Amino acid sequence: MKRYISLLFTGVLLFASCQHDVIYEVDYNITLDEENTYYAGEPVKFNITGDVDNLLFYSGETGAQYVYKDRYEVPVEDVLSANLHLDIRGRYGYIADYEALEIWVSKEFTGINGSNDPDGDRAKIKEIVDAGMPGWTKLDFKDVNKDQWFGYDFPMTDYLSNLCIAFHWRPKDPGLTQRTYWINGKISLEMAGTEPSEMRLTDLGFKSLMMNEEVDAYKKNAGNGSIRFDNATNAGEICYQGCSGNVLTYAIDGWVFTTPRPLNKVANDRGIVVKNLQNYIHEYVYTWDKPGTYEVVFVGRNENHLSSSEQIHKYTITILEKPAVE
Repeated sequence: MKRYISLLFTGVLLFASCQHDVIYEVDYNITLDEENTYYAGEPVKFNITGDVDNLLFYSGETGAQYVYKDRYEVPVEDVLSANLHLDIRGRYGYIADYEALEIWVSKEFTGINGSNDPDGDRAKIKEIVDAGMPGWTKLDFKDVNKDQWFGYDFPMTDYLSNLCIAFHWRPKDPGLTQRTYWINGKISLEMAGTEPSEMRLTDLGFKSLMMNEEVDAYKKNAGNGSIRFDNATNAGEICYQGCSGNVLTYAIDGWVFTTPRPLNKVANDRGIVVKNLQNYIHEYVYTWDKPGTYEVVFVGRNENHLSSSEQIHKYTITILEKPAVE
């Protein structure tokens, strides 16, 4: 069989104007060239006739679907999976009968100021800690006294509307080596109508807070006893830089918060500009790389300062796997 196409056509004429007089209406047609073969990797030619000033093309592929042109978030029920993966390396330092690193998540936390309100930020976090971390869930992280990376996975489907991750660094005894940690991470998302995507921890944004009164609340990237974000290549996206015993007179108590944000936000699907007032074309060629059935949409529009008219043409096209050459 030379070619195969499943073709449905819908023509919709939309008219909107604040005036009663239409200046000019869009009137165009799209036909498929008879030389098309409709195989993946081969060009498909559309013939364009009629009067249209501006023409947009939606291929029907992921990220270019007309039905999602006004979608800026995916409904929770359309999120197929959301996973937080963390790689953690305890470099050196003492592990006692308490956890020198805690990891928490919340869908209620609104964040800290993180720049010019040290007293307010410290008071806010102290109140939460003293109350037992209400609104937060502690992730099951097991500290291991080995200088190697360990990976951990945590489902985040309960945090789609808003997610904040908090890393609490608290190696309580200044007389002992205060533990160093390197942390990398990412969030993997699968949502209907989108390609699988990933966000690094750095994409979420960080704000750090030292609870120790002896130091600047926002001390960072300052060597021993500080939270570092400046050595991701050699250490980690978050580096908790510990120190030997008795180097500091206080036990380190530091936090890193990601910026609270929803996970189901997406960019709206966009069409390709095929024609505008600056160019004249009578055909458009597009190639689909993958076999499948696609809803192709052309949106034609004429407009001026008095009125506008719009016409939409929809096609359902099936693209087949290209036959192997014998």
